[in-house]
Amino acid sequence: MVKKRGLPSLGELVICKVEKLNPHSAFLSLVEYQGIEGMVHISEISSGWIRDIRDHIKAGQTVVAKVMAVDGRNVGLSIKRVDESQMNNKTREYNLELKAEKLLEIVAKKMGKTLESAYEEVGYLLQDKFGSMHEGFKRSITHSIVDKGIPQEWAVAIKEVAEKNIEQKEFEFRAKLMIKTFKPDGISTIKSLLGELEKKGYDVRYIAAPEYLVKYKTKNAKLGRKNFTSALEKLSGDAQISFEIVE
Repeated sequence: MVKKRGLPSLGELVICKVEKLNPHSAFLSLVEYQGIEGMVHISEISSGWIRDIRDHIKAGQTVVAKVMAVDGRNVGLSIKRVDESQMNNKTREYNLELKAEKLLEIVAKKMGKTLESAYEEVGYLLQDKFGSMHEGFKRSITHSIVDKGIPQEWAVAIKEVAEKNIEQKEFEFRAKLMIKTFKPDGISTIKSLLGELEKKGYDVRYIAAPEYLVKYKTKNAKLGRKNFTSALEKLSGDAQISFEIVE
């Protein structure tokens, strides 16, 4: 079960389980915050007049609620103030965090640690530094997370597990490449230049003389753009070469 430290903040959306129903209120446990209970007054269950609270909420049901008040370990909640979009986004975020917790458990086993100790040593730190553990795992694939205070040995293990288990978005870069040559063997020169790009994994398509479309796919957007531009700039030969990045 995903865990967060401390208490929820005002306005935060939280995943809750309905524990008890009274005629004019409902008591919910905050799933992510261990031992924290919240109360929803009947007026915050749903818009409009409610004759029977049980027509709108059931014991054992999981809901998304908004934190309206925090008094010690007592939390005031509202269900009606969460719209469908917010509910879907929070549910999606929570499901991603559940996946991240499973990855954290894998990392913990590699380190010879328990999930509990993994939370204490690095899990809560990932939440604090990246907003969620899942975002921390994703970031580790393309960026160093050591500079965010993540211990080196944990950072290495997190990256290894993330690379094997998190599908990365692929980015595509495109450029119009112009090659002009007036030499007798100009066709051979052009073929040689384009061949250089193809050997590096670039997709080259003919548009119309002297123009070509070059495409490059990568999972690292920042480094990919740099490499793409660098490869085009380094093209050299007995020809006039220019390019334009296509957004």
